[in-house]
This record gives sequence, C-alpha cells and structure tokens, in this order.
Amino acid sequence: MTGYGQPVAVAPLSRDQIEKFAVEVRRLLGHQDHQPVNMLRLIEFVLPLALEGFEYEIVEDRELGDAEATTSSTARRIKISSRCYADARAGAARPQFTLAHELGHLLLHCGKPFEMARGTVKSYADPEWQANYFAGAFLAPASEVKKCRSVGEIAARFAISGAAAEVRARTCKMSFAETNKGR
Repeated sequence: MTGYGQPVAVAPLSRDQIEKFAVEVRRLLGHQDHQPVNMLRLIEFVLPLALEGFEYEIVEDRELGDAEATTSSTARRIKISSRCYADARAGAARPQFTLAHELGHLLLHCGKPFEMARGTVKSYADPEWQANYFAGAFLAPASEVKKCRSVGEIAARFAISGAAAEVRARTCKMSFAETNKGR
C-alpha cells in the first residue's frame, strides 16, 4: 500500500495486537488453531457469506503488474491474478500467504484512514508489515507453531511454504538447525 510512490502510514499495531486479532478472526471463520486454512476456499465460499459486501475478482496477471493480488483501500474487494489463482487451485503453498496477506489488508486497513509518510515508516505503522504479520499469525497461530519441532513440520502442518514457515518460526522466537540451511 503506497501513495504514488510515497510510503503510507496506518494506525500503529503491535505484534501482540495483530496476533490476537488474527487468531480471533481465524476462530470466528470456523478454524481451530491446529487446523490449516485453505485460503482459496475461505475467499470463494466463506468470506462472501461472513463479510457483508465482500467480493473477489480473478484478473489477468498484467492488470496487477508485479503483484499476485491486491486489496482495495475503500471497498471490501480482493483482486487475484489468474496465475496466483491457478497456483492456489493446484494446491501450491505460496498463494496461501499471499491471500492471507490480502485478507490482512482487508480486515486491518480497508476503509480506515492512512496518511502519506515522509521518509521511512516504523514497522508497527507500515501496512505491508502489518499484513505480513497478520498472514503469518492467521495461517499458523503461535500457540501451535511452538509445538512444532522443525520448520518443515510448521510448513506441512499449516500448508504454508517453507519460506513462510521459516519466518513464522523466527517471529515465534524458535530456532531449528534447518532454519539456516541452504542460505
């Protein structure tokens, strides 16, 4: 979320606030903490019933430029690139995070005030950081991540990519020998 190339700031949120909100939303949408979330199913079938005015649209890749998906800042609408949608339908792990990130924007930022920022934005007021943190917490709640014994177990248990599982392990202050492999 940027304003014509200029950084944008939103209401500040802490990690704890985002974590609690993400888990609350997860539960309200019918997911227990230990269950993986199928984000495509959630967007196609659950959100249209649970969130008044929500709509999603599959668009040609070129319409979104480099983005895999975007969320309107004023309407409850998510646009998903046809490639991201196809990958999600095929069961790829990466779109899970992308779609959860957009859900984060939808719930945390849509219709809420933001301001153009000068210079850099502190992470707690950065909408991209907030949406990323929401996605991780929504897909893999900290209470359950802390029960896992490896990054691979986090990825498999929550149907997320290895990269997302690695970041989630770090944000939950977990350290596994495999975390640094291949870097």
